[in-house]
Amino acid sequence: MRAKEFIDFLTKEGFNVFPDPNFIPDVEESQLPALFVFGSGGGEPDNELPMEFPTFQVILKGRSYKADSSQMDKTEQLAKQLINKMHQVNRRFIGENLVYYIRSVQSNPIPIGLDTLDRPVYSTNFRLRVQPVT
Repeated sequence: MRAKEFIDFLTKEGFNVFPDPNFIPDVEESQLPALFVFGSGGGEPDNELPMEFPTFQVILKGRSYKADSSQMDKTEQLAKQLINKMHQVNRRFIGENLVYYIRSVQSNPIPIGLDTLDRPVYSTNFRLRVQPVT
């Protein structure tokens, strides 16, 4: 499964996701909160079945904590919403794949801290079980 397919899926689920994978560009405050998707490899494919086990890291960046101290909590809440929403994904077509499930690697988002513009940053990681449809 490609990162772009995962981005398109998250966007359809109502999340504000930067449209290009694997980097975090400088974005305007008005474009936040936003999610940024990184492909992180995954497990080896199944030797006997057409199954893949990709993983993705999703970085969440909120609005300025310096301007509004509630942004740290709001960004963490958004990360928890993402985790809970992904746990509901079972047997769905995403892009060119039948996704059997999406599960977070950890039960809570990982706080990264503040970026250089005092915006809170959290990380979440997901593993998928996927059957490519070709």
